[in-house]
Amino acid sequence: MIHAFQQLPAEVSTFLKRAVVLFIGWKLLYILVLIPREVPDAWLVRKTGEATTSVLNVLYNKYDFHTEHIVRVRKYGNDTVNATYSNVIANGRGRIVGIYQACNALELMILYAGFIICFYGPLKRKLMFIVFGVLGLFTLNVLRCVFLAWIVLDMPHYFAIAHKYVFNIVVYVLTFILWMFYVKGLKKKNEALTTTS
Repeated sequence: MIHAFQQLPAEVSTFLKRAVVLFIGWKLLYILVLIPREVPDAWLVRKTGEATTSVLNVLYNKYDFHTEHIVRVRKYGNDTVNATYSNVIANGRGRIVGIYQACNALELMILYAGFIICFYGPLKRKLMFIVFGVLGLFTLNVLRCVFLAWIVLDMPHYFAIAHKYVFNIVVYVLTFILWMFYVKGLKKKNEALTTTS
């Protein structure tokens, strides 16, 4: 295994080393520091719920939607921590969509940003792709919640498959496409530099 790792090209081994260090560092920070304080989970859950409600109120005339934030106690291993939930409520129908930590797309945003950080490239380009990519993933997650609400209201028998499979596939495919834009842009830039030198 070590021999195979040593045979990898320098760029690949550097990427893998950075990825392992970043992954371990993130998990330690998230589990030991951020989850107990609900940072940034509570804020992101609330913003996702509020944005979902706003979009539904613009697009969907049948109901008046509002957001209700609640805090519940959840168990993580031996510890209990507060967890913020954001419920999207439709007047006359009750709760339509519930958003909590697993639904706020934070892990996906970190995965996306981590790939960019670990890959080579100029810092300015990395920052630009991270900022716009994270904003894009937030927007995509809000649209996912909007579509799930629409399914609950009009086609509830499709909710389970849409929630578990369809939207997860769409979100991960679009994240992969964002990565490809980053990599292809670097490749074109390197090819341009090579042909001019």
